[in-house]
Amino acid sequence: MGSEVSANRPDVPGSQPFAMLLDDEPDTAEMYRLGLEAGGFRVAVMHEPAAMLEVLKREVPDVLVIDYRLQGMTGADVVDLLRKDERTARVPVFILSNYLGDQDGAIDRVFAAGVLAWLKKPATPPGELARKLLQAVSSSRRPKG
Repeated sequence: MGSEVSANRPDVPGSQPFAMLLDDEPDTAEMYRLGLEAGGFRVAVMHEPAAMLEVLKREVPDVLVIDYRLQGMTGADVVDLLRKDERTARVPVFILSNYLGDQDGAIDRVFAAGVLAWLKKPATPPGELARKLLQAVSSSRRPKG
């Protein structure tokens, strides 16, 4: 079971924002999916980076939430790939992880790639995550200029 994929939608301001969640722990991913949906998001959950990258070929989310420790990659590796793709280069990204990341430069690396926040599980409840993501999506949807 790799992913839950949502239907395409036009990018209409005020429409339900689309969040993509990449977490290799199914129970944790389900808890956050439910919280994000309760917070007004349409959510696609992936458990493997390859599944997420495949879905991104068809649909770009309004915001991404990525665990740091993943099978075969780190969250920083995933963010690096996202930033190299013109379609996903500006999508707001949050890291949500149990991994502390302060010993090996992981936090510095993802912030240098433009990640908005490094949030700790379980200290970040699903409702709080939804609020932070809504703020990011609202900011990114505002007209520039």
